[in-house]
Amino acid sequence: MASTAEGRALTEANRIEQLAVAARAVVVSRALWGRLDPFDIDRSVERWMPSQVATFQRFYGESQALTESYVAAYRVAEIGAAVGPVMAPPFPVEEMRNAALIAGPVRVKMLIGRGESPGSAHAKAFTKFSGIARRQVLDGGRKMIDATTAADSRAVGWRRVTDGNPCTFCAMLASRGPVYSAKSAQGDVMRPLRGGGSGLRYHGHCGCTAEIVYGEWKPNDAERLYQEEYEKAAKQAEAEGQQRTEQTVLWRMRENGVFRDSPLSRNK
Repeated sequence: MASTAEGRALTEANRIEQLAVAARAVVVSRALWGRLDPFDIDRSVERWMPSQVATFQRFYGESQALTESYVAAYRVAEIGAAVGPVMAPPFPVEEMRNAALIAGPVRVKMLIGRGESPGSAHAKAFTKFSGIARRQVLDGGRKMIDATTAADSRAVGWRRVTDGNPCTFCAMLASRGPVYSAKSAQGDVMRPLRGGGSGLRYHGHCGCTAEIVYGEWKPNDAERLYQEEYEKAAKQAEAEGQQRTEQTVLWRMRENGVFRDSPLSRNK
């Protein structure tokens, strides 16, 4: 976690502000959803897609603007100077179009193919789409942290910061701390690479953010719990002759029953 109380407060404030941006993007996306006609999907996509991509672009920009201000204040808190590289990746138009297409009209068609009525499919699909909309616009800030960290020679890496009640997947990634350029000392093949790759893994409706780490990373109580649960699951896998991989560890972490999507939590 951040080495200063001010830095930690800034990260949490930024996380909450980013979620507010995502929420506004969902409100606008819901208003546009009616342009996608479930009885005439292919032709209605032409009316819906340009406005939806424009919505993504608007809130992607808002996410980046908030992140730029946050990084400057965070640097002052952590290292005493706001000066440093700030990298703003351009808006990825084709990526956004593809995400909207798959989560929108393609999913509506899929639900209809499974026997849903067009109206029901259209209504149900928006739940999934709203999560994708959140993820796509929050990529503005998340990718900015990733690119900025890679360009800042003073940064050790960046760490994933959860909403305090993460799913198992997010807890697993948060347990890693800063994202280094090499594998961990334990040879854990699941550690993401600094500068991107598997570190940028956010699901729809994800409440996580990212924080640049300057200096030594000291896990907080929650992160130590995530590490303990990861190690317990990894040792269970190894006891059965399996290597530590996402496929062998993640489901065991979930079954141990301490995360939001664990069976015990769901039953409650």
